[in-house]
Amino acid sequence: LVEIQYQGLQESRIDSGEYTVIDAASDSIRDVLEDSREGDLLVFLPGEREIREASLALRRASLKGREVLPLYSRLSHVEQDRVFQPHGGRRIVLATNVAETSITVPGIRYVIDPGLARVSRYSIRAKVQQLPIEPVSQASARQRAGRCGRISEGACFRLYSEEDFEKRAEF
Repeated sequence: LVEIQYQGLQESRIDSGEYTVIDAASDSIRDVLEDSREGDLLVFLPGEREIREASLALRRASLKGREVLPLYSRLSHVEQDRVFQPHGGRRIVLATNVAETSITVPGIRYVIDPGLARVSRYSIRAKVQQLPIEPVSQASARQRAGRCGRISEGACFRLYSEEDFEKRAEF
């Protein structure tokens, strides 16, 4: 059983640059760590740059007893394998959409989903490959929620509104 909670971020604040997706994810991480007793967190972020920035911010926050682990496809196999190793304490795994379907990270009880991903697009006009950040589909959002609660109850915190979710493409 996975409980879905919509946070309904103020998109205008994010678009203006005064409040970033990393700020929103960090706030949600702190809330989960304060309110919950056990289980690791899986935080989806749009890309490597956002993961590095969030990782640095969380390490600076010195969350005692919490291990922050990045997870994206360009990491070495040794670094990627760290998320599968036994551990004490709680982990915060910061991942791109590689953790949506490709792998299952053990021990995840909470998912924080800003609903964004960096998507590869070819611009015919500019004749270049681009990687814009776009909202994920409803199917991707469901996949992300399914990453928690695999062995016990879990919770997914979507950092967007339910209305936003309903307006997204189905696939």
